[in-house]
Amino acid sequence: MSRLIQVILILGFINPIVPQKSVKESVQKNIKQKSAPAKSEETQAYLDMLETAFLKLRDTYVDSINEKEIIKAGIKGMMKPVDPYTRFLSGSSKDRLDMLRTGKYGGVGIQIGMRRDTLTVLAPMEDSPAYSEGIHSGDQIYKIDSTLTEGMSIKDASALIRGELGSVVVLHMFRPVTKERIAFELTRANIKLNDVPYWGLDENNIGYIRIKKFSKNTAKEFRDAMVDMSKNGMKGLVIDLRGNSGGLLNNAINMLDVLTPRGTALLSTRGRIDRSNKTISSRRRPIVNSDVPIAVLINRSSASASEILAGVLQDLDRAVIIGQKSFGKGLVQSMFNLNDTTTLKVTTAKYYTPSGRLIQKQDYLDNGFLTDGLDKYDSTFVTTGGRVVKGGGGISPDVEMDVNPLPVYVQGLWRSGVFLTFAATYVPMHDMEEPLHISNKVVNDFKVFLQEYEIEYDLPGEKYLEKLKEKLITNKSLSNKESLLDNILFWRKSPKARLTNKIDRYYEQERNRQFDDLENRKWIENGLLREISRIVSGEKSRIKAGLNVDSGFHKAIEILRDQNQYYDLLTPSEEIDDVEQAGEM
Repeated sequence: MSRLIQVILILGFINPIVPQKSVKESVQKNIKQKSAPAKSEETQAYLDMLETAFLKLRDTYVDSINEKEIIKAGIKGMMKPVDPYTRFLSGSSKDRLDMLRTGKYGGVGIQIGMRRDTLTVLAPMEDSPAYSEGIHSGDQIYKIDSTLTEGMSIKDASALIRGELGSVVVLHMFRPVTKERIAFELTRANIKLNDVPYWGLDENNIGYIRIKKFSKNTAKEFRDAMVDMSKNGMKGLVIDLRGNSGGLLNNAINMLDVLTPRGTALLSTRGRIDRSNKTISSRRRPIVNSDVPIAVLINRSSASASEILAGVLQDLDRAVIIGQKSFGKGLVQSMFNLNDTTTLKVTTAKYYTPSGRLIQKQDYLDNGFLTDGLDKYDSTFVTTGGRVVKGGGGISPDVEMDVNPLPVYVQGLWRSGVFLTFAATYVPMHDMEEPLHISNKVVNDFKVFLQEYEIEYDLPGEKYLEKLKEKLITNKSLSNKESLLDNILFWRKSPKARLTNKIDRYYEQERNRQFDDLENRKWIENGLLREISRIVSGEKSRIKAGLNVDSGFHKAIEILRDQNQYYDLLTPSEEIDDVEQAGEM
């Protein structure tokens, strides 16, 4: 065994309590048992080079080096020439992976965000230490233990608040509604990830469920939701995967079990080693009846396991996909723990949907590797019902919808955090409770509340006006020399200022009417409803309130309630028939 490998063992990449001689014998025995392929002479030469480089650095560098960090950096560098999903995980990156695999973490149970540069509690989670001790939405965290939070990022604050089970953290809060400072001493507990934050039936018995991530508990919570909504007469189902970056593959498969007949081929994976090559089929009797129409909402941030769920349902003609083209990740990673604190995440397979398509996009390798020829013209596949679907580059929706951005003024309100700040103060003062209604009085009180704030936003064209003014200042053709009339009418603005004076007045008038604009008013009322719902009833009510102005959700409801439109979208078009006939000639 090379000296470099011995160094790695000593530094703790294999359990350090094992004597070095025993470790060496164990590793050699393990290598023989696995019958690893012999290294080529060239590979061995480069391994020797790696060892020599490390030893020279260690022995001759001007200062002492952290050998452990040097070796970890070497392993990270080893991953760079391959795909971006093959990574060496340690520290916070491994903690995030462990949270996904276990479905929980050690913490106090609060969602935090930044509101006007202040670390603010968005919501305490039910049955958590924070909830039990009486922390409220809108409370501002000014100190964590002895560390002031001014200038602290959400990521750094989360790292301080989370910790070992049973340990204590003290959160020092300022409560705006009572103007008091309160110190909460909280004992960290197991906090369950809430990756299925809302599900429920609407007045037409159309079910809706939001999936934030595919973690350990997601499939079980999805199954529980389907059982409950099916018992209560669910006539259609909307699965919201927007912004879901993926997670555990087996959770996506378990969710598909709930929606597809037993024995249906769902997915195949292919890799270089035998255990990576398999076909996965549904194993259970479905909970959702086959006559219940399904719509799946996706966007550009829907990736990996989200694309598996959406792509399989699309290939089986079991759902209509609505939204934007998804991210395009068709690779499977396997985890290999090196020790208690480090893990290798290695791409070991590609996955293929029932039609045989690989949806991986070619975004980091220019030689066609991992695309299976999908950069060519023959990347067309056919669903169970005969519809043509494309491989490569993500899942293309059956119904495309552009992102409907918020008006710029309302975006400014959200960035300023004024909806939550207002709600946290207003709800206790007015004893608001469900059912909630945003009356004219609430809106007018909010308008008065905003007088204390300067909302930052740019109206369309306003940035270009500022650039024009900068250009005018340096433009020599517009001389600053004043005319005789200018000298007589000395109160007049300069010639350059007069050029933009009317435009300035226009933007001033536009800013003054933003709050009362009918389009903005709709979004303002919904923003108030969402944050007041959060204070009164929690996150589920907030999500439900947000659906009122969700164009993607309303499009899904429209399609699910119109059986003709739904099944027309799942029927091959005449254009596809022409393609098939042309192929037979």
